[in-house]
Amino acid sequence: MKAQKSVRIVKKIRTAPGIWRFVSLNRAGQRYVWDPRPGQYFLEWWEGPKRRRETAGSAPSEALEAQRRKVHELLGKMVAGKDVVPIQADDTSAFMPILEAAEAFLRHVRVHSPDKPRTLARYRAVLDHFKRILGHNQWVEVIQRVDIEHYKATRIAESPHGSPNRRVKPSTVNFEVSVPRAFFNFLIRERQVRMENPCARFKPLRDAVGKAKGRPPVYSLDELDRLLEACNAEDSAAFTTLPLTGLREQELCYLTWDDGILERDRESLVVRRKPGFTPKDYEERELPIPSELAGMLRAREHNSPWVFPSAGGGRETHLLRRLKRVAARAGVAEATLHKFRHTYATRLLENGADIVTVQRLLGHSDPDTTKRYLNPDGDRKRAAVNRLILPAPLMPQRPAGTVTPLKLISSRRRG
Repeated sequence: MKAQKSVRIVKKIRTAPGIWRFVSLNRAGQRYVWDPRPGQYFLEWWEGPKRRRETAGSAPSEALEAQRRKVHELLGKMVAGKDVVPIQADDTSAFMPILEAAEAFLRHVRVHSPDKPRTLARYRAVLDHFKRILGHNQWVEVIQRVDIEHYKATRIAESPHGSPNRRVKPSTVNFEVSVPRAFFNFLIRERQVRMENPCARFKPLRDAVGKAKGRPPVYSLDELDRLLEACNAEDSAAFTTLPLTGLREQELCYLTWDDGILERDRESLVVRRKPGFTPKDYEERELPIPSELAGMLRAREHNSPWVFPSAGGGRETHLLRRLKRVAARAGVAEATLHKFRHTYATRLLENGADIVTVQRLLGHSDPDTTKRYLNPDGDRKRAAVNRLILPAPLMPQRPAGTVTPLKLISSRRRG
């Protein structure tokens, strides 16, 4: 069976009054030499023994864009098994392989975020999934919105870390889709890849379990007491500081004596950039701390530049492991380092701090992130409702011992 393996651009011109014909375009290497004569551009390709043509505009830019879109369409059919003939553009060098594009993006992240190795590692892991699931498309220009939906459906059905009884969380998949969205934005803006971002305006997966949980998990006061009672001196200092400052794990581990702790007139610390560490969103912030905590930290030995060093005096890298050991002794389930941060934010809001202040203390760039902590627990909801008491003159007269229901009285007051 005859098959032409290219989508080429031809032009329909008028050679004499009432006479039109298709002409091929000359080439200069891999580039077209555009015919200056008036006419209409067409795309031409073969499907088996049949030649196909369709209009492609009257300008070279329109023709090239039409060619690109047609190539994507035919490649999509080929991937779906509707066409066994591998169809490609005349100039295949104009397309970027997925593997090459991924490495270019990771180099870009490495150069622009040298102090964020964890971010680079997470991006690489996501792109590994992306290449595994969608790599059969070969070129980034071929990826379409339907492929992103396929990626989401595939990932949500997989088991994380080989755990057969678990599934990848919707929140994880939503984060993973945000990575290729940044990846395609990089290709479009920095590499001038001519395509639309298939991840733009994607619909996130709904997390029914996470939604049902309401606010993030926090430690109760009893759990905090039990944790601290099970700590040695070093662990107690770290796990007292976390719920009183809301520091992230890396912010605590990179805390040095030069970060304002020793300045007695300030009683605060500064989260700032250091070699190997950059604050999230690159935002440095000064954080007030309770005077009791400031005194406790100043009383610690200064044998290391780090406020909370490892046993050997270096920077601590196993803080979660230490917490798990303490939690096991204290009988506290589901202990995590980030749970201290949730506890800090929730206690601030429950004690009357406004949302903007809490946002600044936590270092959130988006206030919606802070709003997650606004959902109070059941006891506080009950206490708030019990404070709704009608003024005595408005209380309806009822027999002694009966319960008076609470009614809206705003309209009565306006009258």
